[in-house]
Amino acid sequence: MRQGLAIWLVCSTVLLSGCLFSPREPEPPGTGVEIDYLPRSSPANVWSNLEKSLFATHAPGWEDNISLIEFRYIPDDEARDQFPPNTFVDWDRAREVTFINNFYNSNVTNIAKMSEDGYVFPPAAGNEMTVEDIIYDLKVINNVDGSEVRYRGKCDVIFRLEGNFWYIYEWRDLQGESDPDSGTLLNTMGVLRGTFGSQ
Repeated sequence: MRQGLAIWLVCSTVLLSGCLFSPREPEPPGTGVEIDYLPRSSPANVWSNLEKSLFATHAPGWEDNISLIEFRYIPDDEARDQFPPNTFVDWDRAREVTFINNFYNSNVTNIAKMSEDGYVFPPAAGNEMTVEDIIYDLKVINNVDGSEVRYRGKCDVIFRLEGNFWYIYEWRDLQGESDPDSGTLLNTMGVLRGTFGSQ
């Protein structure tokens, strides 16, 4: 009799507390950070997403805006000449993804502006379009020692429509640009890529 009562109590407890296999509320994501990336409905949005990725040091946001089919980075001559000859050979999506992950994992804070005030992207047209003479500005702050390095360059970027979304197909750095504050000529992000890509 006691054994039957014990079994009845266990079964009642299980029934009252709900099914053992019922779905539970999902836990919130571990990062706790939400980044308001723009839809990849235009080249302008894709380029803006890189800025958001830099501010957040969020590698997936960079990767998601680089062509899934084919990507290439071409450095300016000055950046190319600072590194061993094979540093930038075949710089494709895989190398870009490796670069951005290694860069973001190097304990840095980024202050970025991916185009100058007043720069207007042409409206999206066709399946491929080149946007010329974009001037970007990136300040990288080392979180360990507080040192800062600024990169400012002019580039041409080819965007492609893949399915329903725009992606960056080619990034070609043209030249370093002067620091607006000091007038000093700054390096492009080719030097940043080369620093990680030559290791």
